Amino acid sequence: MQADTAAQIRRAQGSNQARERHYHKEIARRRRLIACLGIFFVVIFSVNLLSSAVKLNAALAQLRQVNRQLDRTRGENGKLKTVLTNLKQPDYLAQVLRDKYQYSKKGEVIFNLPAGSDTK
Repeated sequence: MQADTAAQIRRAQGSNQARERHYHKEIARRRRLIACLGIFFVVIFSVNLLSSAVKLNAALAQLRQVNRQLDRTRGENGKLKTVLTNLKQPDYLAQVLRDKYQYSKKGEVIFNLPAGSDTK
């Protein structure tokens, strides 16, 4: 009986070794598959992150440009409000009309002098 059992063990050792090699090959294949899938997902998420960063930088640049334009517009608005306030004053309005449009008061004479003339 023991000889028979020893023969069965020897026959089984070959198949056990084949089974063990197959098991190790399957484990290695699964590890490669998991590694490939991990690399694939890391690449996809990295591309997505990079794309989002580029979009964010573009949006921030556009925001800075709009803020500069807003500051210029606010400054211009302040100047225009000052001019509007001044135009509501009759003396200032009369001065602007006289300087810019050459209006004169009754009996007043306006002389146009050349731009480079010196008065002595």
